[in-house]
Amino acid sequence: MGGKAGTLTLHEGYKPGAVGRIVELHGRYYAGAWGAGAPFELLIAREVGEFLDGYDPAHDLLVTAHLDGAMVGSLAIVGRTKRPGWAQMRFVIVDPACHRRGAGKAMLSRGLSWCRRRGFTGVYLWTVDNLPESRNMYEKAGFRVVECCPDDRYTLPRDNLRMELVL
Repeated sequence: MGGKAGTLTLHEGYKPGAVGRIVELHGRYYAGAWGAGAPFELLIAREVGEFLDGYDPAHDLLVTAHLDGAMVGSLAIVGRTKRPGWAQMRFVIVDPACHRRGAGKAMLSRGLSWCRRRGFTGVYLWTVDNLPESRNMYEKAGFRVVECCPDDRYTLPRDNLRMELVL
């Protein structure tokens, strides 16, 4: 990926290799960010697998970002949640080597547009506190923190933030 700008493209739906790459991006990023280990990576692998096992493009969305053809990010929308009219955003990640190139913002915009076209009332997501770049991106899009709770599933205890955006 080097120092050149490259061509960023977005793809909707599953592409071969997406599962492994989404898990790898999460595993590598969070190991470096706060020392997450194999339990976290395995949790993400299970959850990505469950999402894609039940994936229905009429109700769900998977967006992947590609820089010069290489997958550098992902974002998923789960359209069938326990909260009627609300969708959940999941698996938002961008390779740190590609930060500040617009991939996260482009995927977020695509996901929110998809939700608006389908008439969702709102979108919620869970993120880990102390990730200022991602929180800033969500807040610029209009998301607000509505809940904070401790969570120890990620190798090390963290505070999870539930953020919501009313559409």
